[in-house]
Amino acid sequence: MKRFIFALPLLLAYCLTPKSLSAQNEVAFWGQDEAYLMRQASHIYTLIDEALTEYPPTTGAPTSRRLALYGLDAMLHEVKYDASEPLFNFVSSRINKVIEDMNTPVKKGMRIYKLYNDGFVARTKSATIAFDIYRGPNNKGRRLLTDEQAKAIVEQCDILFLSHNHGDHVDRFVVDRFIEAGKPVIAATNILSNVKGVTHYRSESEILEKSVVLKNSKELQFKIYPGHQGADLICNVYAVTTPEGLTVAHTGDQYLKEDFEWIANVKNQKPRIDALLINCWSLDITEAIKGFNPRYVITGHENEMGHTIDHREAFWLTFDKLKSIEHDYVVMAWGEWFSFK
Repeated sequence: MKRFIFALPLLLAYCLTPKSLSAQNEVAFWGQDEAYLMRQASHIYTLIDEALTEYPPTTGAPTSRRLALYGLDAMLHEVKYDASEPLFNFVSSRINKVIEDMNTPVKKGMRIYKLYNDGFVARTKSATIAFDIYRGPNNKGRRLLTDEQAKAIVEQCDILFLSHNHGDHVDRFVVDRFIEAGKPVIAATNILSNVKGVTHYRSESEILEKSVVLKNSKELQFKIYPGHQGADLICNVYAVTTPEGLTVAHTGDQYLKEDFEWIANVKNQKPRIDALLINCWSLDITEAIKGFNPRYVITGHENEMGHTIDHREAFWLTFDKLKSIEHDYVVMAWGEWFSFK
């Protein structure tokens, strides 16, 4: 303590020297509004990244995670940052964490990664299943996921499922990487209908039950439910069962009211859904979750950057919608993952 008291005058003297004052003025950003805001954004995105790493996904809504996610909402609803270096750096950091983790084996249970938008990857010991992987909108020649990151993720995946024919769910670059690698791509009939290497399934009147053998000789069983985003837009809803007996369902942009007739009965079918990957702005999300009756609910599609800010669905809005449900739920940012057995 005495050493600190003795050193304090020297420290103050150093801080008040002309050289130090000049350095302070250099970082004051007086008259540099844009530079100030970008530096501030860089600090905030970095802190959010650190907070999400320190407080990883869990069921429910702990304050530590909500604070980080709500901060992300605030940044992503300010359009001045849409093509900013701080945003690209943040997303790159998050996705690189996923790529690093995907290089380690899953020994038990299932691990689900949330990529950008409604893109997910579900992994077990024997299979790695991708849904609707999308690099993000083209903003001044850049996308949120780089081509190299997309390639690295595809390399780790065994199969790709595509829900419906919208550009923020069907990324031709990603699809082509799966096809080039000889990996299955399963899609609704109106998605890349003339592209060799894409297998198309669709029925308006029944639930299809299919199987596919992967390159590693493992077999997946899957159901295709006749979903719709609107009356004129079909949306395959997939329920995929791995050799370990774990089932993950992905709803795409399911939204049509009339489809609740079959949604209400999913809970009575086997196998039970272990993880439901559901669009956060799904029509009557509470009733949809009751119909699927999963062990875990994981939401997607928050903060779609191709939308105007009123339709960039915020994390705080997702939490509001889920607070009354009786199922365990997990709300994740891009580049996070959740594991269960």
